[in-house]
Amino acid sequence: MRNMRRDDAGALEEMERGHQLSELVRRTRRALSMNRPDQAQKLAAEVVELAPDTTTAEELLGDVAMAQGRFVEARRHFERALEIEPINADAERKLGEAVLRIGGSVRLKERMEEAVENPEEYSRFRRTPLVAAAYSVVPGFGQLYNQQYEKGLAMTAVAMALLAWVLSELLGYSGTSLISEAPNPSLDTARARELLAQQYDTLWWVLIILAIAAYMALWVYSVWDAYMTCKRMAREADELGIEM
Repeated sequence: MRNMRRDDAGALEEMERGHQLSELVRRTRRALSMNRPDQAQKLAAEVVELAPDTTTAEELLGDVAMAQGRFVEARRHFERALEIEPINADAERKLGEAVLRIGGSVRLKERMEEAVENPEEYSRFRRTPLVAAAYSVVPGFGQLYNQQYEKGLAMTAVAMALLAWVLSELLGYSGTSLISEAPNPSLDTARARELLAQQYDTLWWVLIILAIAAYMALWVYSVWDAYMTCKRMAREADELGIEM
């Protein structure tokens, strides 16, 4: 009977511990979602005391470290979580994110060193995303504004080639249509009507529509890419503490 009571007490204690752990994890994640990493760190420490060397604790410590920008430490916690529980998709995904963020931090550090060594290269006027998007009214010009010269020139060349072909074809069609309907007997109206029937057929119209669609797609991409690239450059400039 005493053994049964001890077992019941142990089970009750384990249930209480599980409930307390779940509540701490919930509060920690809520603090992270509310951008309160310091509070989350204190709560995560309580989780570690309650459930040390568990995948839950290690993953939570990794989440807190990520929120505080300590990516190397976060990677160690996610690696430890995977050691404890090798089949943990969340920890594996977060580990990959931590590795990527570490790589980004390394690149940022390299750019800061370049800025210190060559300040003249980082003293240009500050570009703005909206201006970059506005320049992209002509595809590729926004990329030139962002100093992506090869990409910008290539996009402009393709866009101008598409536009030139469409305009030349439409002008040719308009001229032929006018001739075919002209009352002037000196014009070869029969030949013009023949060209309209043979050259400017359904396939020709399909090609025209496809070319226009390609131009519009390139234009939309140019606006979006110029805006997002300039936004990223501005963010990097803020992180470096320089004007670009």
